[in-house]
Amino acid sequence: MRTLPTGLTLAALLAVAGCSSGSGGSANTPTTNPTNNSAAQQTQATAAITTTWTTFFHSGTKPAVAKALLQNGSQLGKAIKVAAQVQKSSKIKEDAKVSKVTFSSPTSAIVTYSLLSHGSTLLPNATGQAVLQDGHWKVSQATFCTLVSRGAGNRKVPGC
Repeated sequence: MRTLPTGLTLAALLAVAGCSSGSGGSANTPTTNPTNNSAAQQTQATAAITTTWTTFFHSGTKPAVAKALLQNGSQLGKAIKVAAQVQKSSKIKEDAKVSKVTFSSPTSAIVTYSLLSHGSTLLPNATGQAVLQDGHWKVSQATFCTLVSRGAGNRKVPGC
C-alpha cells in the first residue's frame, strides 16, 4: 500500500469509514475467477471490484453493508466504529473513484483509486488490494487496517 502524505492520514481514515449512517448500497454479487483469461470474466470481476470499492468508501454506506464488503468484515466491527467516529467529527463526506484494477492472482487484485470529499481529491492514485472471499470481491483487511491505523495516528486499532 502506498505511504500516505502527512495531513492525509485523517482523510484516509475518514474515507475508509464509508460506513456511517445514511442510506447504503447493496453488497456485491458473486463473480467468477478473472484469471481464466476470458475478457468477459475480467470485465465482470473489474466491475464487481469497482462497485465494492465505491460502495465501501462512500460516506453514506451503512455499517452492515460495509462489513459485507470488507474481507473478514464481521471481525472488524470495532475498527469500523473507530473510523466512523473520526469521520463524523471531521465532517468529511468521501467517495472513491477507481481508475485501475490489475489482477495479481485468481483471488487478489491491486486497485488504484482516489479518495474524494465533496468532489475534491483527498488522496490521489492510492493503491489497495481487493480479495475474492466466499465468491465476492471485497476490500482487503490489510488495506482497511492500514488506512484506519494511519488515520488513528498510527495506533493499533481494535480488530486490526
